[in-house]
Amino acid sequence: MSRRRLLVRSAAVLSVLFGGLGTGVAHATAGTALYVDDDAAGCSDTGPGSQAEPFCQIQPAADSAGPGDTVHVARNKTRYAPVTIGSAGTSEAPVTFVTTPGDNPAATARVLAGTSTPAMTFSGARYVDVSGFSLSSSGPSTLVFSLSQHISYDTGSVSTAQAATGTGGTIAVDGSSSGIALTRLQIAPESGGPAFASAAGAQDITLADDTTSLGGGISATGTTGIRLAGDTIVTTCGNGISLTDGTSGSVENTVVRPDTTASCPDTGTPAELTVDTTSAPQVTADYNAVNPRSAGTDYDWAGTAYGTSQAFLTGTGQGAHDLDQTDVTLSTQSTPLIDSADADAPGELATDLHGAQRVDDPLVADTGTGAGDYDRGATEVQDPLSLGIAGGTYENAYVGVPVTFTVGFVNPWSDSLDGYRYTFDFGDGTTATSTTRSVAHTYTQPTTSTKIYATVTVYRPDGTTMGTELSSYFPVRPLPALTGSLDCRSASIRIAPSLPDTAGCAFTAAGFSGYPITSDLITFGDGSKAVSVTGSKGVVRHTYAAAGTYTVTQRLTDSGGRTTTDTTLTTVGPSYVATSPSRVLDTRNGTGTGTGKRRVGPGGVVRLKVLGVGGIPASGVTAVTLNVTDTGATASSYVTVYPDGTRRPTASDLDFTAGRTNPNLVTVRVGAGGYVDLYNAHGHVDLIADVQGYFTTRAGSSDNRMSNLAPVTPTRVLDTRYGTGTAKGKVASGSTTTVTLPKEGRGSGTVGAVLDVTVTGGTGSGVVTVYCGSRPSTSNLNYRAGQTVSNLVVTKVCTGGKVKLYNSGGHVHLIADLQGLYTNSVVDGTSPWGSPFVPADPTRFLDTRNGTGAPVGPLGANRTLTVKVAGIGGVPADATAVLVNLTGVAPTTATHLAVYGAGTLPNTSNDNLSPGETRPVLAVIPLDANGSLHIHNANGSLDIVADLEGYIG
Repeated sequence: MSRRRLLVRSAAVLSVLFGGLGTGVAHATAGTALYVDDDAAGCSDTGPGSQAEPFCQIQPAADSAGPGDTVHVARNKTRYAPVTIGSAGTSEAPVTFVTTPGDNPAATARVLAGTSTPAMTFSGARYVDVSGFSLSSSGPSTLVFSLSQHISYDTGSVSTAQAATGTGGTIAVDGSSSGIALTRLQIAPESGGPAFASAAGAQDITLADDTTSLGGGISATGTTGIRLAGDTIVTTCGNGISLTDGTSGSVENTVVRPDTTASCPDTGTPAELTVDTTSAPQVTADYNAVNPRSAGTDYDWAGTAYGTSQAFLTGTGQGAHDLDQTDVTLSTQSTPLIDSADADAPGELATDLHGAQRVDDPLVADTGTGAGDYDRGATEVQDPLSLGIAGGTYENAYVGVPVTFTVGFVNPWSDSLDGYRYTFDFGDGTTATSTTRSVAHTYTQPTTSTKIYATVTVYRPDGTTMGTELSSYFPVRPLPALTGSLDCRSASIRIAPSLPDTAGCAFTAAGFSGYPITSDLITFGDGSKAVSVTGSKGVVRHTYAAAGTYTVTQRLTDSGGRTTTDTTLTTVGPSYVATSPSRVLDTRNGTGTGTGKRRVGPGGVVRLKVLGVGGIPASGVTAVTLNVTDTGATASSYVTVYPDGTRRPTASDLDFTAGRTNPNLVTVRVGAGGYVDLYNAHGHVDLIADVQGYFTTRAGSSDNRMSNLAPVTPTRVLDTRYGTGTAKGKVASGSTTTVTLPKEGRGSGTVGAVLDVTVTGGTGSGVVTVYCGSRPSTSNLNYRAGQTVSNLVVTKVCTGGKVKLYNSGGHVHLIADLQGLYTNSVVDGTSPWGSPFVPADPTRFLDTRNGTGAPVGPLGANRTLTVKVAGIGGVPADATAVLVNLTGVAPTTATHLAVYGAGTLPNTSNDNLSPGETRPVLAVIPLDANGSLHIHNANGSLDIVADLEGYIG
């Protein structure tokens, strides 16, 4: 068989328990105190055995001890030699051997002997009490009683080495000994023999609350009055208890079970409890728990084997309350063992193997006798009340915010905790004592790179310390700021053109979970009521009553009284709807005048109805885009187009000289009653106006005609002089040229384009019409032979980004520069997302003739003028582009103007002028990061005038 080794001994050893307890029998008469300490300086086995000069070994103390004397043996790192005790005390004054602290309080003190004799022998001793020793021997027996009476050996361990041979008991009692009490012992018979053996003639033997393991069990031969009470016997191959040859006594409250790690034969294994025929009439057995190996037997009683406790009861009348393997797999913690023992069993002790008191488990019904709360076996299951892990809210600790610490108990018996006291150490140098299990603490400083932990020491009502438990490691963080953010510009929350004058704003809100956000209000800067929002993020929409740029504000408040605000700008405006070009005014034939055919005289005003005319709705329109043309002027003059019912601005939209025909694109707000006014300054002139599109505030959820303007970097898409965009060479009279826009203009979301169209080198006079689909009867550009002239055109875009240019006159070169795209709500990954256009009252922000917006004086050749527009006429700092009526005045030579935002000078032009000519052109001009635009003059020198018509947000 194989057995585990508890201790290896090569010689007899006597060890002194570190935790030795008191004596088993109290002294009635005080005697002399003798001392043994083999590590003490000056110890002597021939000395007085005093505390000042102790004996070195136990033997001289045993030889010297008399009635009432107490021998104090120090627990040292060394091992004491074997001892034979022949001391004789009296019933009133026994001789007592106890252990006391030595130089090794954390280990057992031991002495190695040079022979295999027993570690402790009682020979002829009487009335001796021993407690707190650990004995081991390399021989077959470690503790021997011979010719001794009234000996108690309590609390300790007794073992033999595995290498020992023989079958003698680890504890052996001869037939001449009596009154032997062996209690609270841990016995390990590794030699293979029985843990205890008493010879015939022995009397009055008690084994109570002992454990055996790693070998045999209890053997009594011809012993009178042996009492086994509350023992736990673990054997390797059965034979836990064997009472033979007329032994008398009792076996109660004892657990007998096998060592399942050992190898044993499948057959022939002795029973766990054996009582032979001569002993059976004199032995009682009850309240035991017997659990043999699967191939073993529970009982062998008077020569008959019984496999279960029920069969045992039926056959013998014994074991009425026994447990066996048919009930449960037994262990000291198994529920059937708890509170089911006989408290009045002969020899049973008031405390268990470890000195613990008997306690009642409230979770288990009492099925024992007597006090009813004794457990079977050597160990009494104790109240499991213990400390756990400190809980609370500290794992989310923030500076300035109270957190809680709560003592954690494991308390399955639901003990009352009244009277307990708790001292908390919060890990920051502060402590608090409380009579309640939870306390609050506020940290004033954050932790650095290391975390901290808290402790709580728990005191019982009697003032003793139950223990100290720890919290988890945790950081103390700075209190998270209350933060909110607004974003009304990102592509993810842009509002489709089908919802004009509407802003979409994404918001976020974050703070500290301990201070919930109590208010999140968003105001839109137009005097409307604040909107309350909830959640950590979301999107809110708002429709404004008028186009413009507004400040949106978010104000957050939390339960801690903290507030924060965030602001952002949003620009809203009407949506643009391109129409097929339609003539709404022609004073030559009375169209749109309301008064018939007539020229416009000096200071004259044409009041033009635009709502409900030329494809423009009768309501919901804020501005219209017109191509305005003068013809047949009798004098140099200018025309100003403005909302009816408003004061005429100082800006001009069309400048011309006598006898010429000049067009210019104009975007103008609609005035009272749906009218706009056209003012002529000097002489007489005929005026023509063709509607190109309109701006509306009326929502149309599925109207893909509605669009916003996306300014682009000025790009030349057509130049017949060099073969850009088409074949090189002048276009013929009556020909149509098709232009394909760059990639961003070919998407399905692109519905319109803004082009600066120029003609040059014409062999005759004519007009140019820019269109998509069927060619209209209107024109966008009028030119004379040899003239270079340009105009801004807004046109629809056909599928694939196609735009057509029709030439009515002689052979001529065509040039077209892309300035912007009108896009709808279709997201196709190609078309850019447009921004709202905000019409403005015409405002002159540049005039080099009088120093408005720039120093007085013409702009020279190859010079660039930078003009800041942000802040003028309501243009916000983050506007992307402006709509400007740009006028070149009296150049000294033929030239052209190019206007741009950020970056380098583009290879495009906006206004082409002849010497001495004054010509306006409408332009969509991107702004740089400073809100400025740049005007470059190619040749000669000229004055420049610029009037703001609106901006793109």
